[in-house]
Amino acid sequence: MSKNLERFVRDNRAAFDTERPSENAWTAIERALGHTPQKKKVHRLKPVWMAAAAVLLILATIYTYSLFTAAGDGRREAALPVTNGNGYIAALDPVYAAEVTKFTALIDEKQAELQSLQDDDPALYEKFSNDIQKLDSTYSLLKNQLPVNPNKEELLQAMIWNLQLQINLLNQQLDIIQKIKHSNSHSL
Repeated sequence: MSKNLERFVRDNRAAFDTERPSENAWTAIERALGHTPQKKKVHRLKPVWMAAAAVLLILATIYTYSLFTAAGDGRREAALPVTNGNGYIAALDPVYAAEVTKFTALIDEKQAELQSLQDDDPALYEKFSNDIQKLDSTYSLLKNQLPVNPNKEELLQAMIWNLQLQINLLNQQLDIIQKIKHSNSHSL
């Protein structure tokens, strides 16, 4: 008898599968069991935020690596420059030290020119100063990493590149100031 029933069900399966439960059946079952269905939000990061997170992760990794390698062999204190300024860089590579000295002197000169704006337009001066400060803080970070970083050549190149960026930014800022002054003198 059971074989006949199995054969009947198998032969007529299509006729049995005509009825489908409603879309709300699972919701009703969950409600009956005391569960409330929850919709899950999917949060997607924008590419800009993903890139920023990646850069931050890389910087944190480099910083942590340099701390552990310096702390592990006790060289951190001994490797720090004894003299202020570019003494440590000069000991590593005199050519880079000369470039750093030349660029920092040029930056100081251009920043002195920029200070003339402080009285005329304090808000613009503050904006310009903040932009330069961001680059300068990156330069300081690179300089602090120099004694403990095994890739001193690459780090020195990055420091020179940062100084060049600062000079370019200062030149652009001074050009803007000149245009503003020129525009103000012609409008009077």
